[in-house]
Amino acid sequence: MTLRAALEPRSIAVVGASDNPHKVGGRPILYMKRYGFRGAIYPINPGRAEVQGLKAYAALGDLPEVPDLAVVAVAGDEAVRAVEECAAKGVKVAVVMTSGFGEIDAAGKAAQDRMAAAARAAGMRLVGPNCQGLANFATGAVANFSTIFHELEARDGPVAIVSQSGACSQAIYILARQRGLDVRHVHATGNEADVTVADLAAEIVKEEGVRLVLLYMEAIQRPQVLAQAAEYARARDLPIVAVKAGRTASGVKAASSHTGALASEDRVIDAFFAKHAIWRAADPQELVAAGQLYLNGARPAGRRFVALSNSGASCVMAADAAEEFDLELPGFAEATQARLKKVLPAFATPSNPLDVTGALLTNSGLFGSAMTILGEEDACDLLMLAIPVAGAGYDVPRFARDTADFRARHGRSVAVAAPQAEVRAEFEKLGLPAFAREREAMAALRQLAGHSELMRRKPATRSAAPAPRLPAGRGFLNEFDSLSLLSQAGIAVVEHRLCQDEAAARAAFRALGPRVVVKACSSSIPHKTEQGLVKLGLQSEDAVATVFRDFKARIPAGDGVLVARHSAGRRELALGARLDAAFGPVVLLGDGGIYLEALKDFRLLLPPFGEDEVRTALAQLRIAPLLQGVRGEPPLDLAGFARTAVALGDAMLGWGGKVASVDVNPVMLFAQGERALAVDALVELA
Repeated sequence: MTLRAALEPRSIAVVGASDNPHKVGGRPILYMKRYGFRGAIYPINPGRAEVQGLKAYAALGDLPEVPDLAVVAVAGDEAVRAVEECAAKGVKVAVVMTSGFGEIDAAGKAAQDRMAAAARAAGMRLVGPNCQGLANFATGAVANFSTIFHELEARDGPVAIVSQSGACSQAIYILARQRGLDVRHVHATGNEADVTVADLAAEIVKEEGVRLVLLYMEAIQRPQVLAQAAEYARARDLPIVAVKAGRTASGVKAASSHTGALASEDRVIDAFFAKHAIWRAADPQELVAAGQLYLNGARPAGRRFVALSNSGASCVMAADAAEEFDLELPGFAEATQARLKKVLPAFATPSNPLDVTGALLTNSGLFGSAMTILGEEDACDLLMLAIPVAGAGYDVPRFARDTADFRARHGRSVAVAAPQAEVRAEFEKLGLPAFAREREAMAALRQLAGHSELMRRKPATRSAAPAPRLPAGRGFLNEFDSLSLLSQAGIAVVEHRLCQDEAAARAAFRALGPRVVVKACSSSIPHKTEQGLVKLGLQSEDAVATVFRDFKARIPAGDGVLVARHSAGRRELALGARLDAAFGPVVLLGDGGIYLEALKDFRLLLPPFGEDEVRTALAQLRIAPLLQGVRGEPPLDLAGFARTAVALGDAMLGWGGKVASVDVNPVMLFAQGERALAVDALVELA
C-alpha cells in the first residue's frame, strides 16, 4: 500500500491522547494544532470528554470515521491490541511510539512480530514501534512527540529528513535549521517492523518541493527500494546524503541494541551508495554541511578549485588542503593573469590560491573584481572566499554582495570561510553558505563536486549475452571446471590441461613449457597452497612427473592434476565476487597475492557496472601509482582488467544467485595493450 497516507493523512487519531501537551500522547495534538493540520484530529482517551480543547472518544470504534492514520501512544500489550484494532477497522497507517519491543529481548520481538503480522494481514502500514513518529510541515500532519518542534519553530522548506533514530532525526533537524535550511519532512522509523527509511524515502523523492534528502540508517532493510528511490532522485537531480552507522564491529553491536538492526559489511554499503549516487556522510554534522550548496542549484562540472583571500596564510593552508581533498588547484591562463594584474596591487601575485593582500582594507572592490575575472575567464568550478579577520574599515556587506553577484552571474559554487560570526552573518543573509573553518568550507565543496560526479554517471546495464550454463550440484568446483566456466563468461584464462596420468602430465609440459605450474585439482581441496599442493616454475618433464605422482597420491581417487603455463605478468591483481544476502552480487578488485586479506587494499562494486567504474575503483587503491608505471616501467593493461571485471559482474547477475562466490586471485596484468590473464580460479555454487 502507498505511504502517501502517512505523509498526507486526511484524519489522525491519537490512541492514548493526553491533555498534557508535553506528554507523548499530548504533543502530536499540540503540534497539529500549532502547525495548521487541516484534517480531523481524534483524541482517544476513555477517561476524558475533551483533550486539549478537542472532543475525546473512548475507543477507536466510537469515531465518526475511520482515520487515515493512528498514533499509538499506549504501553506494552495495550499497544499491540491497539494496532490489531486499527488493522481490523481499516486504518491505513499506524505510528507506534511505544518502546520495549524488538530492541529489548525475544519476548519484545515476538510482540513486535505480532503487531507487524496484524498490519500486514490487513494491508495497513506500520511505522515503528519504538519510533518518534512522522512530521510533515507542508500539511501540518505532525504525528511526532519530539520536544524540538516546541523549542525550535518549524518552517516548511525543501529539505526532507528520514532517520531510523528519533533523537538523530532531531539532531539533524537542529543542525539543518542552524545552517539556514528549512525542513518539510522529519520522520523517524524506529524498529522498522514494517516501514523503513527506504520506504519513506521512496515516497518523498516524488515530491517536487523536496530538493535535498537527508537519511540516517543503522541497517538497510530494503536495499532494492532504496536503490529505486535513489535512481528516481538521480533522474530528478535530487541529491540524497546519508549516514549509515555501524561501520565497526562495536557500532554494529550498538545498533543492534538500539533498534534491533542487523548490519551488512561496511564496504558493501559504500559500494551500494556509490552505485546509486548516494553521498555517504560520517555524522549528522557532515550530513547537513553542504546543504546550502546543494540547494543553490549549481552542479560543478569538475573539481577546479580557487581559494581567494586577503591572507597569505589562508592561501597556503588552502593549497595544502586542496591536495588532501583531491581538489584540482589549476594555474591561471596567461590572459587571466594579465587581467588580474590590472586590478590587484602591484605587490600581489596573480596565482592560485589568490591573495589580494591587505590592500583590501583600502579597496573594498578587490574581491569582486577578482571574482568577475575568474568567472569571465572560466577559471574555476569551485571557489572559497576566506576572510580570516575583518573589522572596522572592511566593507563586509559589499564583499557579500559581490560574492552573491559572482554566483548568480557565473553559476559557480561558492563557500565562504570566516571565523567571526558577524562576518558570516552578512553572507548568510544573501543565502551564501558560510563556515567558521576553511577546511569545513573546502570539505563541503569537495562533497558537492564528488556527489555531482556520481549523479552525472549514467547507470550501467548488463550485457545481453546469456551467462554460461552451470554444472549440477553445490559447493566448490575444481579449478579446471572453474577456469572453464570463467572462460565461457568471456574472461581470458591461462592455458592449462587437466591430467589424470603421468603421461598426460609429461605431454602437458611439452605443450605448455618451458616453465609450468602444477596444482592438485580437486573440489574437495579448494585451498591448495595451504596443503602444499601447488608447485611453481617447474622447468623439466621429469620434475613435472615427480610432482604429479606426489600430488596424485594425496588427493581423492578420480581427481586430477592441473598443469598450466607459467605466466609472469608485471603485477598481480585480485578479482572476486560473492553473493551478499541483502545486496546480491558484489565484485571485489584490488591488490593481488597472498596479502590481500591482511592489507585490505581493495574496492567493491555492485554489478552491473562499466569499465570506467572499474578504472575509477583501481585509481582509489593504494597501489594505483604502480599501475601507471614507475621508474621506466610501462603502464599496465587496466583496460583488459576492466573488461575482465565487467564480464565477471555480468556473469554473476546472469547466474541469478546460483553462484555463491568466485575467487580469481591472481589476475596477471601485462603491459598496456597486452592483456589481463586469470591464472587461478575457484567457483563456489550456492
